[in-house]
Amino acid sequence: MIETILEALRGSPPWMFLLALSLLPLVGVPLSALWVITGVTFGTRDGFLLIMAGMAINFALAYLISNRWLRGPLTRLFEKRGIRIPQAQPSEFVKLTIAIRIFPGLPNVMQSYLLGLANVPFRIYYFLSFPPQIAIAIGFVLFGESLANMKGGGIIMAVLIIIAAVLFMSIIRKRRAAAGDLEGITS
Repeated sequence: MIETILEALRGSPPWMFLLALSLLPLVGVPLSALWVITGVTFGTRDGFLLIMAGMAINFALAYLISNRWLRGPLTRLFEKRGIRIPQAQPSEFVKLTIAIRIFPGLPNVMQSYLLGLANVPFRIYYFLSFPPQIAIAIGFVLFGESLANMKGGGIIMAVLIIIAAVLFMSIIRKRRAAAGDLEGITS
């Protein structure tokens, strides 16, 4: 199914990509594939601008869905089964957002929905969600453009950017955990 969606996007106008970048991650379509196709189709500069606009819309919609529409019904459903959805405390909002956004392997859709369900305020959720995503998106869009133009140096640079972003987030996570900043949040 994902291959069909990505194939349909090739050659589509920018508004179609914006719609895809905004909505498809809400149902679990991997961002990396969308970012590479955007880089292939629009190049690094235009592709990155499109990705940024898509992120802005996607983050807002994910928060609306998880915090406003799903939180109440899920809370009631779990309470009937004797399970309480954890509520983040104000002193934990920033730490929790950073911890979830830099947690390796957790898909974007789960990150966004978890933060909305944890009742992290929108402004904290929204503005702290961009830096980790931007760091990785740059690498994927550059990778896509380099693939399209068969630029070996660009491909190597893109891979190095992605690796550097992931390592940087891992270092931050480990340092914060060692300092006790993420104690009780990541476990």
